[in-house]
Amino acid sequence: MSTFSHDNHQFDIGAPTSTHQIQQLGHILTQCFNVSFEHWQTYIRQLGRDNLRIICQNTQVVGGLGLYPMGQWFGGQRIPMHGIAGVGIAPEHRGQGAASALLRHTLTSLRQQGIPLATLYASTSQLYRQVGFEQAGTYCQYQIPAQSIALSSGQASVRASQSLPMTAIDQDNLETLIRLHQQQARLTHGSLDRHPAIWEQMLESETPIYMYLIGSEQHLEGYIVFTHQIAPSCYDINIEDLVLLTPGASQRFWSFLADHRSLARNIYWHGAPTDAAQMLLAEQTYRVNKTERWLLRIVDIPKALTLRGYPLTIEAELHLQVDDPQLSANSGSFVLQIANGQGQVRSGGRGDLQISIRGLSPLYTSMLTAQDLNTLGLLAGSPKILDLATTIFRGPQPWLSDHF
Repeated sequence: MSTFSHDNHQFDIGAPTSTHQIQQLGHILTQCFNVSFEHWQTYIRQLGRDNLRIICQNTQVVGGLGLYPMGQWFGGQRIPMHGIAGVGIAPEHRGQGAASALLRHTLTSLRQQGIPLATLYASTSQLYRQVGFEQAGTYCQYQIPAQSIALSSGQASVRASQSLPMTAIDQDNLETLIRLHQQQARLTHGSLDRHPAIWEQMLESETPIYMYLIGSEQHLEGYIVFTHQIAPSCYDINIEDLVLLTPGASQRFWSFLADHRSLARNIYWHGAPTDAAQMLLAEQTYRVNKTERWLLRIVDIPKALTLRGYPLTIEAELHLQVDDPQLSANSGSFVLQIANGQGQVRSGGRGDLQISIRGLSPLYTSMLTAQDLNTLGLLAGSPKILDLATTIFRGPQPWLSDHF
């Protein structure tokens, strides 16, 4: 535990040191998030008590959070990242700066550990923006009526795509799912190298969970994991996880769903803001059912910029001037040199691109261009520099299929 002062209040922050403190935190977070204490006990087991943080005032636990040590993919490279979840403060202790103090302490600790990124979903964005987080990618759920599924070239293509085998599996095949998931993650921006707890949470269900590999044993091309949600005289299909690595897998995915039309009502799945597999459908009968932005925080600028992948065709230097009020080591001038898809960072330079720590997040993930961020006042530079920054950080729209 270490002492942290904020707005004339003094707190002790760190990992819990006793079962009693964990129980105190459990009572707070179960109230904050309206979950059972049994759910909290499962959460501790999945995450591990070493990944809990508490904030105390006069020895009383007043709140805390959980950390998911994992990775996130950008530019074809896995970047170490900690997901922050379950941030909660007891109602009677709110308004004293405890949440802000807890987050600032956590970010400082992550930097000391060499973790370059932190990612979270915000129940209230204002709190997290105050400590340097910003919207950086999308969590998007789609819905399509099962009866409307047909491939763009007609039902003959649906039948032809059924030649690709699908094999029912169980959770003993988790390592195969992880391997296929990593293959797809490398091609995206934002996908997780999932913590084991996220895999477990995804695969735990009160109803039967169905898992299928797509492709032959010698050449696996994807998988689908789903559950049924009962409705009057029918059911909905909730796709919990999905990997499609080839054109054949994408076609087989839709034909497999079409084969459920006699009883299935709606299909729900998570995908990119522009979901390429939808192009195979004959009609645009899908719709966005839910969308949410996740937030990212650059914790260590030199490390984050060095580890990220970049377009192979670019050789360039970008001179940045960064303002980070919370982590002083991030403030200052940096030169990012790009060659052969890799970045190198050194201190100094001209500071051609003036950028806030919040503005760096959506630029880093490719969610917004430098020109977009310039119009929001989150960075500034000449038109030539804005164009260079956009080119360096270009990539697919960042998205996540996971919520934590």
